[in-house]
Formats: sequence, structure tokens, C-alpha cells
Amino acid sequence: MDEQLNFAPCGYLSLDDDGTILAINETLLNLLGHNLHELQGKHIDLILSNASRSFSQLYFFPMIRLQKKVEEMYISLKSKTDEEIPILLNACRHERNGKMCNDYICVPMKRRYEYEQALLTVKKETDSCNQLKKKQIAELDLLRLELESKQNELLELNEKLQTLAVTDGLTGLKNRRYFQENLTLNVALHRKRLEPFSLLLIDIDHFKSINDNFGHMMGDKILEEFGRLLKDESRTNDIAARYGGEEFALILPNIDKSGALKIAEGIRLHVENTNWNLPNITISIGVATSSSNDTESAIQLRADRALYTSKNRGRNQVTHASDLIRSLFTD
Repeated sequence: MDEQLNFAPCGYLSLDDDGTILAINETLLNLLGHNLHELQGKHIDLILSNASRSFSQLYFFPMIRLQKKVEEMYISLKSKTDEEIPILLNACRHERNGKMCNDYICVPMKRRYEYEQALLTVKKETDSCNQLKKKQIAELDLLRLELESKQNELLELNEKLQTLAVTDGLTGLKNRRYFQENLTLNVALHRKRLEPFSLLLIDIDHFKSINDNFGHMMGDKILEEFGRLLKDESRTNDIAARYGGEEFALILPNIDKSGALKIAEGIRLHVENTNWNLPNITISIGVATSSSNDTESAIQLRADRALYTSKNRGRNQVTHASDLIRSLFTD
């Protein structure tokens, strides 16, 4: 610390995020009656009054971490002889040598404090100092409980917002953004662990005619009901998503071709045998299973081609992408 700062006409103090004293100037040391070795490396609580300890944890530290600075805060320090020393505090937070530091400027406010104490004594002459302290501590505890309650409310709200950000509002399934992120993850896991996974792309057959003949409200109801059906048919670690419009997707981790075809056929039959209170509702499904050096675009493209093959062959059926390649060589 340079000499000008060390003997400045105000106290200087630097803390790390744990409250450990990193540096303190001679001006503040003289005010407190301590020497450097008694305080450097110690916790700030050593020189805080009881009330200020609670106040700093509940209010000061959260504020400086949030706003990066604190201006004109009034607290009390404790001298080596346990004398309370009122100060006016300014502080700022910044990174120094790769660590976050909190620097304080402390200006003694003893005369103002004595004047305020005199006014309080006159106004509340029947109260004792201990009663006043108990009241202050109770108020701080209440403030802490209120802050904890607000923090819990914010956490719950954040969880709801995070859920909404990845959820399709109509069907309750995951949205396309979440689907794409998890498809990328499954491709990466396949490359790393060589664990297979399969992708189903599903399209509700003749959906446009449902909207045209029965209205969009009925179309939305069909989408909503199919979303529930797809969720019921999915395992815990499967990713069921609305791909777009009347198209849906299902990522099946650790499922090979035969397993994927079995699941796809089960979903197709479930839809075909469900009473929709409409003319028959059916679906077409395209299936692709991961292969070496696969990319998310490549497996999506194979599943998409398989889906359109199912539709072109008359709909209400399941096609695996590998069977398209085989048919090219046999035709």
C-alpha cells in the first residue's frame, strides 16, 4: 500500500468475498486501536458491532454483489476496547489479480452519532439499551425471513419460466428448441460412448382436412390429445417434442433399430385404435437410428425421408431409414 493511501484522512479497508481482511490502512488501524498483524487475514466480524454483523450479512454483502458498489451506508465498527465507532461507508467491488475484492472507504461519524443518541434517549427515555438491541435484532431476523421468502418465490418463478421456455404451450411436450439441443447432446454421447439412439419423426395424417372440415379448435384438441398420448408412450429419459405444426419428434436414448420400430408401431396402433370422436385419426412415422460419424442434421434428414416414404406409401405406417437404402439396392 502506498504511503498516501496508508495515511489518508479516511479509513481504507479491502476484503475478499469471504469477508477476510486483505488490507487496512494506518488511519483505520489508529481509529480502532489495533495494529496490522492483529487484523490482516482476520474476518471483518472482528471489528463489527453485533448489530452491524447481522446487517452486513443480510443487506451489505448482497447489495455490493448485486450492484458492484455501496454508497453512504451507516454502520458501527468495534474498537480494540469494544467501543462502538459509527462510520459512513462507501464501497466498490472489482476484480484484482484474478480475485473479486471489495474496497471500503470509512469516515468516522462520532459527533453525528452522539447527537442522534441524545435524541433517541429523550424520545425513548423509558427504554433500556438491551430492549432496544433486542428489538433491532428481531427486526433484522424478520427482514431475513422476508428476504428468504422472496428468494424462494423468485426461485419458484425462475423454475416456471425455465419450464415455459422449453415447453410447447398447446401440447405440453418439449418445444423444437429443446429437441434440437437434446438431439445434439445424444449425437455427442453416441460418438463418445458408442451408445445407440433412435429418432422418430411423426406426422398426423390429413391434418389439414381436420382443420378445414372441423375447425381449428378441433385441430388443436387433436394436437393436445396426441401430445398426451405421446407423453404416455414415452419412457422417463425419452424426449417427446412438438416438431412443428402437426409434426412431432421422439428421441429414444439407448434404443437400436428393432427397439425403435417396436415403439413406433406401438404408438401407431395406439393412435389408430383410439376413439377420437372423428373419422379415423392415423399417423405416419419415419425412424432413423444413429450411425458412426453421424450429425444431428444427417439423422434428421434420414428420419424425414423415412417419414415421407411412409406418407407416400399410403400413410398410417412406420418406415425405418435403413430399409430405404436396402430397397434402393434390391429394386
